[in-house]
Amino acid sequence: MSRYRTCLDCPAPVKFARRERCHTCHRRVEVAAQRRHCVRCDQLRHLDATGICAGCTRAAAPRKTPKTIICSCCGQQRRNVGRGLCNRCNLADPDRPFRYATAQAARMVVVPSWWGELTAFTAARHHPSGTVIILRETCRLLADEPTAVPQRLLARCANDGPTSQALTAFFTDRGLALPDDYRQQYAARRRARYLETVPAPLSSGVAAFHSALLDERERARRRGKRPLADATMETKLRILRDLAVHLIASRPVTGWAEVTTADLECWIAHTPARRHQLTYVLRRFFTWAKGRKLVLVDPARSLRLGPQPAFAGTIIDHRTQLALFGRWTSAETRPYERLIGLLALLHAASSTQIRSLVITDIDSERRTLDLAGRPFPTAIDPATWTALEACLAQRDALGTLNPHVVVTGATRTGDRAAHPSYLSRLLRPAQTTPSVCRQTRLARLVIDLDPKLTASALGMNGGGLVRYMDDNITHDRLESATRHR
Repeated sequence: MSRYRTCLDCPAPVKFARRERCHTCHRRVEVAAQRRHCVRCDQLRHLDATGICAGCTRAAAPRKTPKTIICSCCGQQRRNVGRGLCNRCNLADPDRPFRYATAQAARMVVVPSWWGELTAFTAARHHPSGTVIILRETCRLLADEPTAVPQRLLARCANDGPTSQALTAFFTDRGLALPDDYRQQYAARRRARYLETVPAPLSSGVAAFHSALLDERERARRRGKRPLADATMETKLRILRDLAVHLIASRPVTGWAEVTTADLECWIAHTPARRHQLTYVLRRFFTWAKGRKLVLVDPARSLRLGPQPAFAGTIIDHRTQLALFGRWTSAETRPYERLIGLLALLHAASSTQIRSLVITDIDSERRTLDLAGRPFPTAIDPATWTALEACLAQRDALGTLNPHVVVTGATRTGDRAAHPSYLSRLLRPAQTTPSVCRQTRLARLVIDLDPKLTASALGMNGGGLVRYMDDNITHDRLESATRHR
């Protein structure tokens, strides 16, 4: 046992005979006893001889005149923040990111070998303040895990912010990490939501089928063939999800082996217009299920395919086409709108081909464009070439390093292509979309020429263009085309 007494406020021992508290508590009580109410703010604080606290004294004192200088950059008389610059010029100083990177490197436990290259890469593409923000976020990631590899850093900042985009562009450009498209992550989340909504007795089979589709896409990618698109996989999962919900609601089902042809026919009868697509997906799924022994008999084998779906889209009439051509050849219209509209309306260019168009695909001498998927360069008419030159001039004014022709505010500092919705937003003032303009041009080419010739010229499948010659292109459209011909 200790021979000292215990403090009244804490369990510490009291080593002074005339005190009842320890040294720390005794000092705290003495300081608190010296506080009084201020005559101005009425707060319990330490007062001076006049009965006023220090805060009120400082507030009543005249403020010091801030030090102003003639800024060495803008030449205006402003407050000095250092190095003879005002605050605005200091934030826009090109050397600021490099000074910040040097200061942060002195505090790091392990300085990565790519730290200097990252600073130069981001400084060439971003405003100095934006570059400092990216470097600051990167330092926070390295502070938690100093020896993290680039792929690990990309996984930790897996968002669509400036830091994630800058690090992704830098690491993939230097070959330090594998490219990971953020759109594939969003597509994987959508497929996961479809799998979660499948009823429990049938969910395991659909999940296994989803894994088989992923393996099939990976094999096609390795062989150099065209892999399954995310939209195609989502459509198949959505169809199987709807079928599973229908089966569970109609009768008790414990597995896919209990599904019969009558059940499939009853479900397809609800949407007869989609019979061809539904039958195709069901045949594909139950063929796979029979190979995995999930079913003993294929119930979709006897299903009859519906008629091949014909073209049922919108075609712009001749008068509207003339109005659009007049709008897109006017210098008052924005250059990007003119270029996208004319490429889709005159050259049947898809949104993917326009978005993926880069500077190296332009041949100024021959006035041709190398559109993706086409067997030979596409000759450009004078109106489209004028719009292309206006776009290139606007692109040079941005000072971007993005190699694509169509550059947005979000892609100006990176290397990726514009989002597909950006093209539709640009043509919204004209009350049309790139897909409508393209399918109008395709329908006219198929009618005037031939599906096979059009497919050979555009690098498309001739069987798909036959849809444009079906009866869904109504008689009045054909008459209008013949009359204007």
